[in-house]
Amino acid sequence: MPTHDFTLLLDRLPSDEDYDRLFEAGCDDAQPETSGDACLLHFMREAPTLAMAVVTALRDAETAGFTVTGLRAEDLVTLEGIAARVGRSEEDVRRLSAGEDGPGDFPAPVTDAPWALYRWDQVAPWFEQHPEEGEGAATFERWIAAADHVIQARVLLVGDPSQDTLAEILHAA
Repeated sequence: MPTHDFTLLLDRLPSDEDYDRLFEAGCDDAQPETSGDACLLHFMREAPTLAMAVVTALRDAETAGFTVTGLRAEDLVTLEGIAARVGRSEEDVRRLSAGEDGPGDFPAPVTDAPWALYRWDQVAPWFEQHPEEGEGAATFERWIAAADHVIQARVLLVGDPSQDTLAEILHAA
């Protein structure tokens, strides 16, 4: 099952008890980060699709008592993360990155092995220039942007019965 990496933005900073609630609610695959007055949950969630990963993470964070206010994609990604975003196997992406397949000139990692990290803002344009290697890069970008808009709209409609319909739309995306 693919692992999807993304970040949920939360409505408030967590207390010590909130960290336990997040873990107990199913966010044990998330790394919380606080930045100023913002709280971010960086997920590495296994799910059949990105939509399923985001919807279940959103549900889990809300079960812990938070309101999710936005969605972001991480810029630093592993080969596994790239593979999930472009719809290829990790081995396919490894071969592309090593120049064993494809047109070459794959962006270099910004860190060394064994945990090489790549910048998505360099990798995505490479896939856009070589769509035969994976058309999922543009789809991923559009999906993240659209889902972020749906989440923000949902926040505006809190208390409105239609918010459940929005969650269903997000789930179906």
